[in-house]
Amino acid sequence: MRSTRFPYRRIHPRTGSVTLLAWLLTGCVSDAELLSENTAVALRTANERARADLRCERTSASIVTEAEEPGPPLGELYSAYRVRVEGCGKQVVYRIECRDEKICAVLAP
Repeated sequence: MRSTRFPYRRIHPRTGSVTLLAWLLTGCVSDAELLSENTAVALRTANERARADLRCERTSASIVTEAEEPGPPLGELYSAYRVRVEGCGKQVVYRIECRDEKICAVLAP
């Protein structure tokens, strides 16, 4: 019988779609779960950046907006936030993208 090559294992033509579907579903998380996992890192990233930009050691960050957005090329979801940071009488708003709960980046304006 002919089988199709898949990155991690061979998929049998008759049962492969069931195996592939089960494999994909086990790795899925909801938008709310992904956002909550990334929120703390997004806030920490914004605070660190604002301390340097505002020249202020005491900053306070808050989420303005949050959403899950598909990224290129395969549509992998990432968390996108707008975060307001205040400190020393100043304020700044950053756009932050998080690819997982450990990696967030401030995007250029």
